[in-house]
Parts: sequence; structure tokens; C-alpha cells
Amino acid sequence: MQFRSVMQALDHDVWYITRGFDGALFLFHKTQWDTLLKELEGGSPLDPQMSAIRRFFIGGAAKAKLDRQGRLNVPGYLREFAGIDREAVLIGVSDHLEMWSEDGWRAYQAREADQYKAMAAALFGKGSSHVAATQGEERDA
Repeated sequence: MQFRSVMQALDHDVWYITRGFDGALFLFHKTQWDTLLKELEGGSPLDPQMSAIRRFFIGGAAKAKLDRQGRLNVPGYLREFAGIDREAVLIGVSDHLEMWSEDGWRAYQAREADQYKAMAAALFGKGSSHVAATQGEERDA
């Protein structure tokens, strides 16, 4: 119920669903989808990497609209890609949603748990060491 009311308030009743990373599906609302399509327009049509990402990302996409009960009809080929049978896990990730099978989400979390601290240190550790160094310089002055 909460998901549906938030989506209605944000006017996000139409979603574009495509194959994501690590066995998840990515869901984008129309504005974000249009922005991504514009980014994918760049580059040469003869670039093999650009062609591959367009095929995978755009070629496998489906448009879905929330029904009256707040559900999205996910096409079978996308459910199969993500290993979703009946139940799914839906998570918010900054500018999009990710849909996972319950087993896939658990496996991903278990696989990445040991690397989580190292990833956080690599991404955020530099900024905090810079702040500490700056504060130390201020004390020395």
C-alpha cells in the first residue's frame, strides 16, 4: 500500500524494466529512462561495446504500468532472467529500483558481505582522511 501511494504521489505509475547487473532487474521511471536513452544515443553505432550495451539494456526492456492494486506485470523473459517465480524483493538504489528474486538477493548479500567494508573504505575513506589531515593542519597553524 505504501509503495503505491508513493508512486502515485510522484506520478511514477509507468516504469521501464530491463536486465540489470548481478541477476537483478532495473526499473526506471519515465524521466530517468528518457535520460538514460539520451546517454546511450552517443557514440558510434559501429562501436561493438556500445552495440552490446544497447542490445542488452534497451533490447531487453519492457514498459509496465502499475495496476489498480499497485502491481507491475513483469514479462516472463525478464522474470526468467532474474529467477523470479512468485515473490520478489524490491529495493531503492538512488535513481532507480532493483527487483530481485528472494534467493538471488540473499546470495548477492552473502557474496558481497565480506567486501562491503573494503568497498566503503575505498569510496569514503579517502574523504575522511582528507578531512582529518585538514583539521590537523588547522591545529598546527
